[in-house]
Amino acid sequence: MARIDINKTYETYLQSQVEKGLYRSITAAAEAAIKKEMDEQENRRIASVMAEVQKGIDDVREGRTVKYSKELITTIANKVLQKHQNKVLQNA
Repeated sequence: MARIDINKTYETYLQSQVEKGLYRSITAAAEAAIKKEMDEQENRRIASVMAEVQKGIDDVREGRTVKYSKELITTIANKVLQKHQNKVLQNA
């Protein structure tokens, strides 16, 4: 199990939560805070994906579409591969 040191201010807050009977230990209170942050981060990620999906739906409704073709897919794939290769080269 990992051991962490936290600022006294946070320790005092967590201890007060334990004393109020909200948690059985400082560890449980810290775990709850971390879980809450993880849940909020996941909710933001989902909201971001949903916003992008909505943009796509709006584009289709407004007629902003491109006809599917093998050439289109090849072009898109090549652009993605080129971006990936450039990124790999930058990190080398």
